[in-house]
Amino acid sequence: MSNNRYFAVLVMLCLSLAPEVASSGDDLTLKEIMQGLRDDFVRIGDGLLHDNFEQVAEGALGIAEHPRIPPDQVKRVATELGEEMPGFKLMDKHVHDLSLQVKAAADASDRDTALRSYLAMMKGCMACHVNYKERIAAILSEPESALSEDSGN
Repeated sequence: MSNNRYFAVLVMLCLSLAPEVASSGDDLTLKEIMQGLRDDFVRIGDGLLHDNFEQVAEGALGIAEHPRIPPDQVKRVATELGEEMPGFKLMDKHVHDLSLQVKAAADASDRDTALRSYLAMMKGCMACHVNYKERIAAILSEPESALSEDSGN
């Protein structure tokens, strides 16, 4: 088994063991949006493993068109990240662009390009998580009133 295929299988196993959240509507939190993205990653990986390019394209489109983060949460994240916010946005754009590459490759039934783009997308997500997940999760888990008190408002 090639290293890329081995890595994809390993990622799929890890993601499939993560708990699922059922939520619908336009008022999803960042955490719920991320859980939906995880589900789309699983969909892509499963599609790649089964040569189901329609499923790969659906998962990639789900990532590319994920719901918007609620404005109040964007503000809290931006406050926490400060000057790092442009880097955070750049990582998001990179993953978005890669998801469109996965979709285009799936539409062309090009497994190799879809897999390469999928793995690059996973690396982009992991880089973002390493740099920001802990801080963002902490700030979003605090009640908004506690944040106002801390900032002196």
